[in-house]
Amino acid sequence: MSSSLQCSLEAILSEVDLPVIDFTKFPEDLDGEELSHLQDYPMLAKLREACTEWGFFRLVNHGVSVELLDKVQKVNRDLLSMPNDVKDRATTSSPFDSYYRGPNHETFNIVEPSKSESLEQVCSKIWPEGNLSYCETMVTYNLRLSNLAQNITKIILASLGLDAETFYLSHFAKCTSRMRINGYSSQQKNIGEETMMSHKDPGCVTVLYQDDVGGLEIRSKEGKWFNVKPLSHSFVINLGDSLKAWSNGRYHSADHRVVCKGWIDRLSIAFFISFPMETEIWAPEELVDKDNPRRYKPFIFSQFRREIRTNTDDREKGTALERFAGI
Repeated sequence: MSSSLQCSLEAILSEVDLPVIDFTKFPEDLDGEELSHLQDYPMLAKLREACTEWGFFRLVNHGVSVELLDKVQKVNRDLLSMPNDVKDRATTSSPFDSYYRGPNHETFNIVEPSKSESLEQVCSKIWPEGNLSYCETMVTYNLRLSNLAQNITKIILASLGLDAETFYLSHFAKCTSRMRINGYSSQQKNIGEETMMSHKDPGCVTVLYQDDVGGLEIRSKEGKWFNVKPLSHSFVINLGDSLKAWSNGRYHSADHRVVCKGWIDRLSIAFFISFPMETEIWAPEELVDKDNPRRYKPFIFSQFRREIRTNTDDREKGTALERFAGI
C-alpha cells in the first residue's frame, strides 16, 4: 500500500473531536482576584485533562467575532492568490522569518505581528501603493489574539495548580509572538495527497485558526494518528515543547502534521507564543516533587530551537526535547 493511500485510510478511519473548551465558562476578567477562584470552575478540570492527555484542545466562544475571522480569511486568501513574483518580494535570507514557498505549501512568517510596523513591512513589499484593509484587519486580529493567548496561558497555569497571576508575570509576561499564514494551493501540481512532516511546536502555546477544509492530524500518546474534524470559527490550541518542559512533563506536546489534498485550497493561520530567545527554561519547584521528579535540564530556548531546525531526524521522530534536555 502506498504511503499516501495509507494516510488517506487513516484519516477516514480515525477521525476525532478534540476536547472542547468553552471560554465563556471562565470569568471575563482574568486579572487579580478572579484568577484566584479559577479552581472553582468545572471547565478547568476538562482543560487539565486535555493538556495532560492530548496537548491539544478546541476553543469555542472565545470572543473573537465571526465577522473578523471571516475578514481575516478573505484578506489572506487574497494575499496568497497574488502572483508568485509579487509574493517573492517578501522573501529574505531567513525563510522562517519571511515568505517561503515550498513544493506543496507556502507561508508568510511575521515576527511580532502585534506591532503594526511588522505587518506594514510585509505590506509595503507586496503592495508598494499600500493596502490599508489588510493592515488594519491583521493588526486588529493580532491584538485580539495577543489578549486571547495571554488569557489562555493564565488558565493553563491555574490548571497546573499554580498562582496564575504570579507565575504569568514572573515567567510568561515577556513572551514573544509570531504569526504564520499557511497556504496549500490547488494550483500546485500535487497528485493525490501530500503529507507535511510531523513535528512538535518548540514554543509555549499555539493558537491556530483554519478554514473548513480539514487536514490537521495529531498523534496520540499511544502513537496513533487522528484526523481532527474542522469546526467553523473555532480555534485549535496546542502546547509546545517549551511548555511541556516548563511544566516538568505534566502537560503533553503532541506530534502533528497536515495532510493536504492537492485539488483543494487550504488556509490556516498559526499564532505562536514563545519564551524570549535567551530565556533559560526550567520547571519551577512547585511542579517538582517525589512523585514528579525533575525531567529536564535547564536549557536556553534559542539553542533548543536551533537544535530542532538543524537536526531534522530528531524533529521527525518527535524526540528533540528528550534528546536535548532530558535527564
